[in-house]
Amino acid sequence: MVQTLRVCVFAGLFLTASAAGAQAPGDGQAAAAAVQDEGSGLPVLVMLIGGGARFRNIHFDVGDNAGGTERRTFDTGAYFDFGWHLLIRPAASRSPRPAVQAIAVQIDGGSGIGLEVEPAGSGISLQTNTWRLLGQFGYLYPIDRLQVGGLVGVGGDVFSIDLNSVLPSSRIIYVRLGPAVAYDIVPSFFGFRADFGLRVPFFFGGLEDAYGNESSGVGLDAAITFDGRLQSGFSYAFRFLWEYYDLRFAGSNANVPAMGDGAKGTDHAVTFQFLLGWSL
Repeated sequence: MVQTLRVCVFAGLFLTASAAGAQAPGDGQAAAAAVQDEGSGLPVLVMLIGGGARFRNIHFDVGDNAGGTERRTFDTGAYFDFGWHLLIRPAASRSPRPAVQAIAVQIDGGSGIGLEVEPAGSGISLQTNTWRLLGQFGYLYPIDRLQVGGLVGVGGDVFSIDLNSVLPSSRIIYVRLGPAVAYDIVPSFFGFRADFGLRVPFFFGGLEDAYGNESSGVGLDAAITFDGRLQSGFSYAFRFLWEYYDLRFAGSNANVPAMGDGAKGTDHAVTFQFLLGWSL
Protein backbone atom coordinates (compact mmCIF):
# COMPACT_ATOMS: atom_id res chain seq x y z
CA MET A 1 0.00 0.00 0.00
CA VAL A 2 2.83 2.36 0.95
CA GLN A 3 4.67 1.43 -2.22
CA THR A 4 1.60 2.20 -4.30
CA LEU A 5 1.21 5.58 -2.59
CA ARG A 6 4.83 6.48 -3.35
CA VAL A 7 4.35 5.64 -7.02
CA CYS A 8 1.26 7.86 -7.19
CA VAL A 9 3.08 10.79 -5.56
CA PHE A 10 6.06 10.50 -7.91
CA ALA A 11 3.74 10.25 -10.92
CA GLY A 12 1.84 13.36 -9.81
CA LEU A 13 5.07 15.35 -9.37
CA PHE A 14 6.31 14.21 -12.79
CA LEU A 15 3.07 15.23 -14.53
CA THR A 16 3.09 18.62 -12.80
CA ALA A 17 6.67 19.33 -13.89
CA SER A 18 5.88 18.22 -17.44
CA ALA A 19 2.86 20.55 -17.60
CA ALA A 20 4.94 23.47 -16.32
CA GLY A 21 7.63 22.78 -18.88
CA ALA A 22 5.09 22.60 -21.68
CA GLN A 23 3.53 25.86 -20.57
CA ALA A 24 6.80 27.84 -20.55
CA PRO A 25 7.25 28.02 -24.34
CA GLY A 26 3.65 29.17 -24.63
CA ASP A 27 4.35 31.96 -22.17
CA GLY A 28 7.41 32.94 -24.18
CA GLN A 29 5.39 32.97 -27.37
CA ALA A 30 2.72 35.10 -25.68
CA ALA A 31 5.40 37.53 -24.52
CA ALA A 32 6.85 37.67 -28.01
CA ALA A 33 3.39 38.27 -29.44
CA ALA A 34 2.86 41.03 -26.91
CA VAL A 35 6.12 42.66 -27.98
CA GLN A 36 5.11 42.30 -31.62
CA ASP A 37 1.73 43.86 -30.93
CA GLU A 38 3.42 46.68 -29.06
CA GLY A 39 5.74 47.31 -31.98
CA SER A 40 2.95 47.24 -34.55
CA GLY A 41 0.64 49.75 -32.86
CA LEU A 42 1.55 52.38 -35.45
CA PRO A 43 1.04 51.86 -39.20
CA VAL A 44 4.19 51.17 -41.18
CA LEU A 45 2.81 52.71 -44.37
CA VAL A 46 -0.02 55.17 -45.01
CA MET A 47 -0.99 55.98 -48.61
CA LEU A 48 -3.75 58.51 -49.28
CA ILE A 49 -4.99 60.21 -52.42
CA GLY A 50 -7.90 62.54 -53.16
CA GLY A 51 -8.75 66.16 -53.73
CA GLY A 52 -10.63 69.21 -52.61
CA ALA A 53 -10.94 72.98 -52.95
CA ARG A 54 -7.99 75.36 -53.00
CA PHE A 55 -7.91 79.16 -52.93
CA ARG A 56 -4.80 81.16 -53.85
CA ASN A 57 -4.09 84.88 -53.87
CA ILE A 58 -0.84 86.45 -55.10
CA HIS A 59 -0.33 90.17 -54.63
CA PHE A 60 2.71 92.33 -55.50
CA ASP A 61 3.44 96.04 -55.31
CA VAL A 62 5.84 96.41 -58.23
CA GLY A 63 8.15 99.34 -58.94
CA ASP A 64 7.02 101.22 -62.08
CA ASN A 65 10.50 102.61 -62.98
CA ALA A 66 9.27 106.14 -62.12
CA GLY A 67 9.57 106.08 -58.33
CA GLY A 68 6.05 104.76 -57.77
CA THR A 69 4.48 101.35 -57.45
CA GLU A 70 1.93 99.37 -59.42
CA ARG A 71 -0.44 96.82 -57.83
CA ARG A 72 -0.56 93.40 -59.44
CA THR A 73 -2.98 90.81 -58.08
CA PHE A 74 -3.77 87.26 -59.06
CA ASP A 75 -6.74 85.54 -57.37
CA THR A 76 -7.76 82.04 -58.43
CA GLY A 77 -11.00 81.80 -56.48
CA ALA A 78 -11.94 78.20 -55.62
CA TYR A 79 -10.58 75.45 -57.86
CA PHE A 80 -10.23 71.67 -57.66
CA ASP A 81 -6.92 70.59 -56.21
CA PHE A 82 -5.61 67.05 -56.54
CA GLY A 83 -3.62 65.92 -53.48
CA TRP A 84 -1.72 62.96 -52.03
CA HIS A 85 -0.03 61.95 -48.78
CA LEU A 86 2.53 59.24 -48.03
CA LEU A 87 3.82 58.38 -44.54
CA ILE A 88 6.40 55.65 -43.89
CA ARG A 89 7.51 54.41 -40.45
CA PRO A 90 10.28 51.96 -41.42
CA ALA A 91 10.69 50.46 -37.92
CA ALA A 92 7.16 50.72 -36.49
CA SER A 93 6.49 46.97 -36.59
CA ARG A 94 10.05 45.75 -35.99
CA SER A 95 10.92 47.28 -32.66
CA PRO A 96 9.05 47.70 -29.37
CA ARG A 97 11.13 50.78 -28.56
CA PRO A 98 9.17 54.06 -28.97
CA ALA A 99 12.40 55.90 -29.80
CA VAL A 100 12.77 53.71 -32.91
CA GLN A 101 9.08 53.65 -33.82
CA ALA A 102 9.13 57.46 -33.91
CA ILE A 103 11.25 57.65 -37.08
CA ALA A 104 9.14 58.65 -40.10
CA VAL A 105 9.40 59.80 -43.70
CA GLN A 106 6.56 61.89 -45.16
CA ILE A 107 5.80 63.08 -48.71
CA ASP A 108 2.94 65.44 -49.56
CA GLY A 109 1.93 66.85 -52.91
CA GLY A 110 -0.80 68.55 -54.87
CA SER A 111 -1.64 69.98 -58.26
CA GLY A 112 -4.20 72.12 -60.04
CA ILE A 113 -4.26 71.55 -63.79
CA GLY A 114 -5.91 73.55 -66.55
CA LEU A 115 -7.11 76.54 -64.52
CA GLU A 116 -8.65 79.48 -66.34
CA VAL A 117 -7.92 82.67 -64.37
CA GLU A 118 -8.04 86.42 -64.94
CA PRO A 119 -5.43 88.61 -63.22
CA ALA A 120 -7.12 91.63 -61.60
CA GLY A 121 -7.36 94.57 -63.98
CA SER A 122 -5.96 92.68 -66.97
CA GLY A 123 -9.20 91.80 -68.77
CA ILE A 124 -7.61 88.62 -70.13
CA SER A 125 -8.09 84.93 -69.31
CA LEU A 126 -4.95 82.87 -68.81
CA GLN A 127 -4.26 79.15 -68.62
CA THR A 128 -2.57 78.26 -65.33
CA ASN A 129 -1.12 75.08 -63.80
CA THR A 130 0.25 74.59 -60.28
CA TRP A 131 2.27 71.80 -58.67
CA ARG A 132 3.73 71.39 -55.22
CA LEU A 133 5.77 68.67 -53.53
CA LEU A 134 7.23 68.43 -50.02
CA GLY A 135 9.46 65.63 -48.75
CA GLN A 136 10.31 65.48 -45.04
CA PHE A 137 12.14 63.41 -42.47
CA GLY A 138 10.28 63.31 -39.17
CA TYR A 139 10.36 62.11 -35.60
CA LEU A 140 6.96 61.52 -33.93
CA TYR A 141 7.49 59.97 -30.50
CA PRO A 142 4.53 57.82 -29.29
CA ILE A 143 3.33 58.27 -25.70
CA ASP A 144 0.22 56.13 -25.25
CA ARG A 145 -2.32 57.80 -27.62
CA LEU A 146 -0.18 60.90 -28.13
CA GLN A 147 2.62 61.52 -30.64
CA VAL A 148 4.90 64.54 -30.40
CA GLY A 149 7.86 65.60 -32.52
CA GLY A 150 8.65 67.49 -35.68
CA LEU A 151 9.69 67.31 -39.32
CA VAL A 152 12.32 68.87 -41.57
CA GLY A 153 12.57 68.71 -45.35
CA VAL A 154 12.69 70.40 -48.74
CA GLY A 155 9.72 71.43 -50.88
CA GLY A 156 8.86 73.12 -54.13
CA ASP A 157 5.91 75.20 -55.36
CA VAL A 158 5.62 75.61 -59.15
CA PHE A 159 3.31 78.24 -60.65
CA SER A 160 2.99 78.06 -64.45
CA ILE A 161 0.97 80.72 -66.28
CA ASP A 162 0.54 81.80 -69.91
CA LEU A 163 2.88 84.60 -71.02
CA ASN A 164 1.52 87.94 -69.78
CA SER A 165 2.59 91.37 -68.48
CA VAL A 166 1.06 91.00 -65.00
CA LEU A 167 2.72 88.04 -63.28
CA PRO A 168 5.46 85.61 -64.37
CA SER A 169 5.64 81.88 -63.97
CA SER A 170 7.65 80.97 -60.89
CA ARG A 171 9.26 78.13 -58.99
CA ILE A 172 9.81 78.58 -55.25
CA ILE A 173 12.06 75.99 -53.59
CA TYR A 174 12.35 76.09 -49.82
CA VAL A 175 13.56 74.38 -46.65
CA ARG A 176 10.84 73.62 -44.12
CA LEU A 177 10.99 72.71 -40.43
CA GLY A 178 8.44 72.68 -37.67
CA PRO A 179 6.71 70.80 -34.84
CA ALA A 180 3.89 68.26 -35.11
CA VAL A 181 1.51 66.63 -32.63
CA ALA A 182 -1.04 63.84 -33.09
CA TYR A 183 -3.62 62.25 -30.80
CA ASP A 184 -5.85 59.17 -31.22
CA ILE A 185 -9.25 60.34 -30.02
CA VAL A 186 -10.75 56.91 -30.76
CA PRO A 187 -7.74 54.56 -31.14
CA SER A 188 -7.05 53.94 -34.81
CA PHE A 189 -10.58 54.83 -35.95
CA PHE A 190 -10.45 58.61 -35.40
CA GLY A 191 -7.50 60.87 -34.65
CA PHE A 192 -6.25 64.43 -34.80
CA ARG A 193 -2.96 65.89 -36.01
CA ALA A 194 -1.60 69.45 -36.13
CA ASP A 195 1.51 70.61 -38.03
CA PHE A 196 3.16 74.04 -38.02
CA GLY A 197 6.12 75.03 -40.16
CA LEU A 198 8.62 77.73 -41.05
CA ARG A 199 9.61 77.92 -44.72
CA VAL A 200 12.87 79.49 -45.88
CA PRO A 201 12.91 79.94 -49.70
CA PHE A 202 16.30 79.77 -51.40
CA PHE A 203 15.25 79.74 -55.08
CA PHE A 204 12.58 81.92 -56.76
CA GLY A 205 12.85 81.11 -60.48
CA GLY A 206 11.02 83.55 -62.78
CA LEU A 207 10.23 85.99 -59.96
CA GLU A 208 13.88 87.08 -59.82
CA ASP A 209 13.96 87.49 -63.60
CA ALA A 210 10.90 89.71 -63.43
CA TYR A 211 11.49 91.82 -60.32
CA GLY A 212 15.14 91.63 -59.24
CA ASN A 213 17.90 89.20 -58.35
CA GLU A 214 18.32 90.52 -54.79
CA SER A 215 15.57 88.37 -53.33
CA SER A 216 14.46 87.43 -49.85
CA GLY A 217 11.44 85.80 -48.33
CA VAL A 218 9.98 83.80 -45.52
CA GLY A 219 7.01 81.46 -45.36
CA LEU A 220 4.72 79.91 -42.79
CA ASP A 221 2.32 77.00 -42.96
CA ALA A 222 -0.16 75.10 -40.81
CA ALA A 223 -2.12 71.89 -41.31
CA ILE A 224 -4.99 70.41 -39.30
CA THR A 225 -5.90 66.78 -40.05
CA PHE A 226 -8.68 64.48 -38.83
CA ASP A 227 -7.96 60.91 -39.88
CA GLY A 228 -8.40 57.25 -39.07
CA ARG A 229 -8.21 53.68 -40.30
CA LEU A 230 -10.26 50.51 -40.06
CA GLN A 231 -8.93 47.07 -39.10
CA SER A 232 -9.02 46.10 -42.77
CA GLY A 233 -6.52 48.88 -43.52
CA PHE A 234 -8.92 51.30 -45.23
CA SER A 235 -7.91 54.85 -44.25
CA TYR A 236 -9.23 58.36 -44.64
CA ALA A 237 -8.28 61.96 -43.84
CA PHE A 238 -9.87 65.41 -43.81
CA ARG A 239 -7.19 68.11 -44.10
CA PHE A 240 -7.05 71.88 -43.82
CA LEU A 241 -3.85 73.54 -45.06
CA TRP A 242 -2.74 77.15 -44.85
CA GLU A 243 0.37 78.46 -46.65
CA TYR A 244 1.81 81.97 -46.66
CA TYR A 245 4.89 83.69 -48.16
CA ASP A 246 6.19 87.21 -47.69
CA LEU A 247 8.52 88.05 -50.62
CA ARG A 248 10.79 90.99 -51.56
CA PHE A 249 12.84 91.68 -54.69
CA ALA A 250 15.34 94.35 -55.72
CA GLY A 251 18.38 94.72 -57.97
CA SER A 252 18.67 93.92 -61.65
CA ASN A 253 16.12 91.91 -63.61
CA ALA A 254 15.81 90.26 -67.01
CA ASN A 255 13.74 91.58 -69.89
CA VAL A 256 10.53 89.59 -69.40
CA PRO A 257 6.89 90.71 -69.85
CA ALA A 258 6.17 90.94 -66.11
CA MET A 259 9.30 93.04 -65.47
CA GLY A 260 9.26 95.65 -62.71
CA ASP A 261 11.70 97.78 -60.76
CA GLY A 262 11.71 95.69 -57.58
CA ALA A 263 8.67 94.27 -55.82
CA LYS A 264 7.26 93.20 -52.48
CA GLY A 265 4.19 91.15 -51.82
CA THR A 266 2.54 88.00 -50.54
CA ASP A 267 1.48 84.59 -51.79
CA HIS A 268 -1.36 83.11 -49.74
CA ALA A 269 -3.17 79.77 -50.20
CA VAL A 270 -5.87 77.83 -48.32
CA THR A 271 -6.74 74.20 -49.13
CA PHE A 272 -9.47 71.80 -47.98
CA GLN A 273 -8.88 68.13 -48.84
CA PHE A 274 -10.61 64.76 -48.47
CA LEU A 275 -8.24 61.82 -48.94
CA LEU A 276 -8.81 58.04 -49.07
CA GLY A 277 -6.34 55.19 -49.12
CA TRP A 278 -4.75 52.31 -47.28
CA SER A 279 -2.59 51.66 -44.25
CA LEU A 280 -0.36 48.70 -43.45
